[in-house]
Amino acid sequence: MKKIKTFSKEEIAKLISSKDINEFGAYCHEDVDESDLLQLLNSKIETDNFTSKTVLGIDIYNYSQYKPLEQSLIPILFKLIYDKASVLCKSDSSFIFQNYEQETFIGQFIDTGDGGFQIFDTPIHAMAFAINFQMIVRYYNSFRYFPKLRKIIGPLGLRYAMTHDKIYKFNNNYFGPSIINNSRILNKDSLNRFLLDENTFNWFLFKINGIENLPHASMEQLKGLLSFVDYKEVNGNNNIYINHEGFNFGKITSCDIQKIGDIISKKTKLSIYNLHLQYQGTLGEDKFNTVISLGNLNTGGIS
Repeated sequence: MKKIKTFSKEEIAKLISSKDINEFGAYCHEDVDESDLLQLLNSKIETDNFTSKTVLGIDIYNYSQYKPLEQSLIPILFKLIYDKASVLCKSDSSFIFQNYEQETFIGQFIDTGDGGFQIFDTPIHAMAFAINFQMIVRYYNSFRYFPKLRKIIGPLGLRYAMTHDKIYKFNNNYFGPSIINNSRILNKDSLNRFLLDENTFNWFLFKINGIENLPHASMEQLKGLLSFVDYKEVNGNNNIYINHEGFNFGKITSCDIQKIGDIISKKTKLSIYNLHLQYQGTLGEDKFNTVISLGNLNTGGIS
């Protein structure tokens, strides 16, 4: 896993104080020359070397419409589903998640109460997690997972966003355009869709000749990608691609992508793509195939 560049408050404060005035002055210093501090910060922070990561944003659709009891229970339900999805990724997709432990998922998750942002190395990781997560939600919605809680809370609807850009860590919190843009995309969506930014769209285009080829990707193709060059063979389940049991992208039955257009959020222009994906699989002792959908084909409802 490529490490995320990390800074502490003490580290940055020390840099600033070494070149700036850190005492309350009697006079205005508006004519101060900041070039020495700017040069120092550029040399130490090195924003060009920030690691690019994929962020999967998950948001509970219409969370504010639930009653108070249900609102208080939904974050607990979300965590139960989240923990189960993490376990599925490790057990049934052991090759691509070989560098992840439960602590890795939790340590790279930003909780928002009614959802959150999960940081991954690549869009491949994020897509696998999203499919597992949505599969569990379907079993919950159909009274096959926590049926009593389902009767109390009601059905869950989710909207997703995936972005790929730079990230850095400051005092145990994550920042960067990948998180900022993901939040802005989710806030612009008024439906339960799966939206991608242009960087994510291009990642799939450059790596596997387009996200539409995801159902046909092979293990050999995956291992040829630079993002997975250091990955090792694992003893256990490589349940990812065709001819392997459990989770695999070969069970994606359809994958449609549409460009919605450009949106403006806080003076930032973002090119947005709408993903509709269907996956066929099962969980637990269920022997009957279940088809789930991620996103939908509606291109309206975003501004």
